[in-house]
Amino acid sequence: MTQLDVLSDREREVVDLLLEGNSNKAIAAALHISERTVEFHLKNIYDKFQVRSRVELVLKLGNSTVVDKGEVAENEDGPHSRNWATSLQEAVSLFGKELEIKMADSLKSDVHDEDSGLEGDDLKGGSLTFFQAILTCLLKSGTFHGRASRSEFWWFTLFLFLLVTAFSYLSEALAGAFLTVMLLPWLAAGTRRLNDAGMSGWWQLFLLVPVGGIVIVGSLWARPSA
Repeated sequence: MTQLDVLSDREREVVDLLLEGNSNKAIAAALHISERTVEFHLKNIYDKFQVRSRVELVLKLGNSTVVDKGEVAENEDGPHSRNWATSLQEAVSLFGKELEIKMADSLKSDVHDEDSGLEGDDLKGGSLTFFQAILTCLLKSGTFHGRASRSEFWWFTLFLFLLVTAFSYLSEALAGAFLTVMLLPWLAAGTRRLNDAGMSGWWQLFLLVPVGGIVIVGSLWARPSA
């Protein structure tokens, strides 16, 4: 008996599509049901596995579903390393999708703030939340102009640190690849943070200086808005 045996046939279909990285809308279209019905099935699935989100579900089911589908590693590293890597890759992808779902309504309500020229910590008179900061930095991954509040930059930096640490336990190569992909969004966020502090983004060149460089630039990133 596998973990998925507790699910109905329809719930299994929803889980399969979810593990492929599909959004609620895509799952609804594939199964020819409404998004509200998908949400209903997901709620039941979360309850059965005692999780609260897609990411937790992937981390809990990732290994077993990969094995059930016959995708067993045949190399010398054994099946577990590949299964865990696959699970975390899926989790990261779904984490981004979950952020979009969680933040969709919030971003719509913030449109009037952007039209008023408010940014960063000025939004709604407070700091960005963890999820807001991550989504904002990902959406502005190639944007070096404009501003980024301290909360936006440091929450995003914490998010990257946590993921790099998790990936490092699995594979240094995987952690290195993730860092390479996220370097541009992080530098863009850092540039906007310096802009917000009234400084040039070129100060980040001090990051090339061993040890002392990160201390110098870190102190600049921590400065309040100009």
